[in-house]
Amino acid sequence: MTDKRTPLDFDAIRAAAVGNYVSTIFPAAGISFTKAAHQHQACPMCGGSDRFRCDDKRGEGTWICSQCGAGNGFMLVQQYTCLDVYETNKLIAGAIGIDATSEVTDEQRAQWQSQQVEREAADKAEKRQARIDAASRAQSIWNNAKPAADDHPYLLRKNVSAIGLRQDSSDNLIISMHYYSADKQQTTLVNLQTIAPDSEKLFLKGGLVSGAYFTIGSPAMFSGGVILICEGYATGATVFDAMSYSLPVIVAFNANNLIPVAQSIRAQYPDHRIIICADDDSATAAKLRDKDIADGKEPKPLIEYNTGIHKAQQAAISINGEIVTPSFDILDIDKDAA
Repeated sequence: MTDKRTPLDFDAIRAAAVGNYVSTIFPAAGISFTKAAHQHQACPMCGGSDRFRCDDKRGEGTWICSQCGAGNGFMLVQQYTCLDVYETNKLIAGAIGIDATSEVTDEQRAQWQSQQVEREAADKAEKRQARIDAASRAQSIWNNAKPAADDHPYLLRKNVSAIGLRQDSSDNLIISMHYYSADKQQTTLVNLQTIAPDSEKLFLKGGLVSGAYFTIGSPAMFSGGVILICEGYATGATVFDAMSYSLPVIVAFNANNLIPVAQSIRAQYPDHRIIICADDDSATAAKLRDKDIADGKEPKPLIEYNTGIHKAQQAAISINGEIVTPSFDILDIDKDAA
């Protein structure tokens, strides 16, 4: 008897898997979707509702979850099943019905590589055009919107004012999203976030989000040497008010965007004191950790489930900045410094 595993050609398996993740591989691994794969829905791993989608870029089963992060189809299968690399490849090979032990020729490898390069080039061109189109739509929507009213239902629920916001004919709040290009040293409008009266938040389809931000406060406020960064508009407006309208606040829109936004602001203001005002998701973190334990999974450190704090810490470290939690006690000093 021997425990030696039969050699598998991982390259052949992964190449053959392209285009088969959503239709064949995921179901074989027990991963099911309640909606079309590309729509927001419950995450197969963390279970959070409406935070996961599978965009299946290049046919590689790519996915995004606001809690778990992002990855390709192989990663999703491996994380969901808790199998090692060998067993994951074996499962995928069986799902698509290929002989995982067959020899792969140099011609096949060259063909797969060429096809991959073509897919990546097409995907890059498609994404670039989508961003251009979204930026154009954003400018048109912004130009045709009116200043937002403070009595908008979302603002009333959050007890904040409309600072630099606009409102469309359907009573959606409109928040402009700007991106700083280090090469051109200029900031441009690239996208919008809309907030409906019922609090539903959306970005323009195809628009750039990573690194894009909204500024609360006037340009003159940046001369004070302190900049605050937070996730959402309501938090930003609350902090801005708490600081007596004296310090600029940058809105990053979500936790995963804190790092690219913080790095963008640092590039523009290398000598400023930058403070990340973190959202504390401790209640959600405890539930997610308990779920992992109940599912028999090895729990991660609790901080890794607390997306607001964890991403804020990473953002602060990446720019040599600071972090404060929702008490914001440290900011009392900043009122005098501004």
